[in-house]
Amino acid sequence: MDTLNFLNLLEVYLILCFVMTVYRRYGYYRAMLGIIVSLPLRWPRLLELTRQHRTIFLTWPTILPVAVTFGLMVLHSLALNLIWIEATVTPRLLLDHWVGLILLLGFGVPMLYLDMTALFSNPTLDREALEKHFDQAEYWLRSWLAPAVKFLTFGKVDPRQMVQTEVRKALAQATLDFNRMMWRWALQIAMRFGFGLTLWLTWAFSSPS
Repeated sequence: MDTLNFLNLLEVYLILCFVMTVYRRYGYYRAMLGIIVSLPLRWPRLLELTRQHRTIFLTWPTILPVAVTFGLMVLHSLALNLIWIEATVTPRLLLDHWVGLILLLGFGVPMLYLDMTALFSNPTLDREALEKHFDQAEYWLRSWLAPAVKFLTFGKVDPRQMVQTEVRKALAQATLDFNRMMWRWALQIAMRFGFGLTLWLTWAFSSPS
């Protein structure tokens, strides 16, 4: 047991989490990328409309999780690969330092819960249904029938305005979903960083000066 190094286990754990997450969500990312690539040629007017509402995404609740996640990842990487490279934290060392053990449990339990629930929640994207909605929106944005319908209904039915409203609602909902995802991601990174930092500090305080 004294040869078991929790710092090495943490490194393997983080690598496995990354690989498994990419593997589980490859189909989702591929479908999303396919839609993004098709936007300029297949739905140019819809793309232009979404650009008009791009400020929906540029809010602090969206930017802050990205910045926090990036900062935690950088700090964790520096601590893991550049600082205390030869550090060793064994089970015996943790038993001798019960405060570190309690902190590890405090970070480790939510870390495992967040990572496992994220790993086994496989997001799906119905690309075919989404493309049909995009085709319909693009049709009304470019068709001469849209202003004709507006004229004949005395402005009570404006297909283009309806498309704009639906696009804005969809973007707002997408922003909320994205914010939740980013905050959860930031919390995952925070738990991982706290777990790793506790290991480093346990070794630091136990090492002879």
